[in-house]
Amino acid sequence: MYNFKSLHCYNCRAIILNLPEIEISKLNGLNFVCDCCGHQNILTEFKFYKSNNNDPHLNIFSMENLTAF
Repeated sequence: MYNFKSLHCYNCRAIILNLPEIEISKLNGLNFVCDCCGHQNILTEFKFYKSNNNDPHLNIFSMENLTAF
C-alpha cells in the first residue's frame, strides 16, 4: 500500500498534488501552477515554495500587485 501525501500551494494552501511519496520525489524541482490562485510553485523536498521562474505568458496576480491600483 502507498502512503499518499498532499502538497499545498504556498500562497492559498489549496491542494495541488496528492500522490505517493515515491512519485513526488520524481517531480522534485518542477514548477506547478495553482489552479485556485494562479501562483507558480516549485517543488523542493516534498514541499511547495514560491517559484522565481515567472513565465510572462501566464497571468499571475498577487495581493501586493492588486492593492497598488
